[in-house]
Amino acid sequence: MSAAPIRLHPRNAVESSAAPALLAEFSFAGGGASPQFGDGWGLPEEIMRWSLGDRSNFTISLPPHLPLHHDERIAASILAAPYLAQNPKASQRITVWVNDRVVHQTVLGRAGLISVSIPSAALGAPISFRFEHPDAVSPATCSHVDDCRRLAFAFRRLQIWSLPPPPGRTFQLEPLAQANPAEYMAQFDSLGDNCEFGIAQRLSGCEPLGLLRFTATPLPALVDLLLHEFEGLGDPATVSFDLRGDRPEYILTEHRYGLTYHTFTYADEMPEDRVRRRETQKLTLMRRRMRDELRDGRRIYTIKYNEGLRDEDVWSLFLLLRHFGPNRLLYVTRATPDHAPGTVELLTPGLARAYIDRFAPYDDAARVSLDCWHMICRSAAELLRSDMA
Repeated sequence: MSAAPIRLHPRNAVESSAAPALLAEFSFAGGGASPQFGDGWGLPEEIMRWSLGDRSNFTISLPPHLPLHHDERIAASILAAPYLAQNPKASQRITVWVNDRVVHQTVLGRAGLISVSIPSAALGAPISFRFEHPDAVSPATCSHVDDCRRLAFAFRRLQIWSLPPPPGRTFQLEPLAQANPAEYMAQFDSLGDNCEFGIAQRLSGCEPLGLLRFTATPLPALVDLLLHEFEGLGDPATVSFDLRGDRPEYILTEHRYGLTYHTFTYADEMPEDRVRRRETQKLTLMRRRMRDELRDGRRIYTIKYNEGLRDEDVWSLFLLLRHFGPNRLLYVTRATPDHAPGTVELLTPGLARAYIDRFAPYDDAARVSLDCWHMICRSAAELLRSDMA
């Protein structure tokens, strides 16, 4: 059997020109070689193919007549899993080249998405992907097996998307004196990267339930959670506790996905075994709740990173959320000379980007810019509500 062919997805004629469109998708159907793959690959396995040695490459062609709109961008998203040689602290460095140009450098420590931009001029000609992965390692060097191949990452799926042009709708609403911030702040559910937004909600008078509201959630951990639909979250075997602070508080670490959060419970209040039982039950319930809410698509999810995110990563996260249902995402980044604090712009139906004057420092997440968060959330709630109407 050969690898599954590229599947093309023509844009629906009634689809909004502002929405992303899946142009092509590739996945494995079984064993055998595929003519798209060049050097540096093992034989196809059931659902993936290993990259080998220090370099690998493949090419793919998209037809030139795809109905793209002016200023649209092309992006590729590769689902990959690194070979870690049974070392949970290991990782694989990967440099991605597209048509002989470096487009991304990343480090994979878990299954995740490698998202890159593709020049629109590449349509109609073979698009060349090249990967450099100097940390490839042989299973024979770390376990009792005869596999001497040097493995880097397992390539599982490729998706190629057209992304809409820059936004045309921008909001910046001052919070109304008579408006209750708790009402519009409660419409959002934090995806990370830390507890800053959860604290902003608390200071606004609302306490919505949220799995990741007070959790330190690096982007790779979030993507891993979504890719695996929270599988195994809440298993007592994956949970440990540290005591921190002048009044020792139980800080939970979940080792399957690498999450850490405050329990707001102190050692002088409750023994650890009771805290473990309570928190693992809570994680199990909250993962089910979040999975249901993702499928309902009723929440607005928000994400921020003090140092910002690449556009490609924001789009990949948004498209991953849309896999569950009609979810909306608000990405918050630092204000720029061209984007005043409190500005919110619509990137595509369901996805908005907001600009804040400052983030709280990671070592003092309570120092939130509350007024700016209120401006952002009021504008985003209005913009995304009218967007989905």
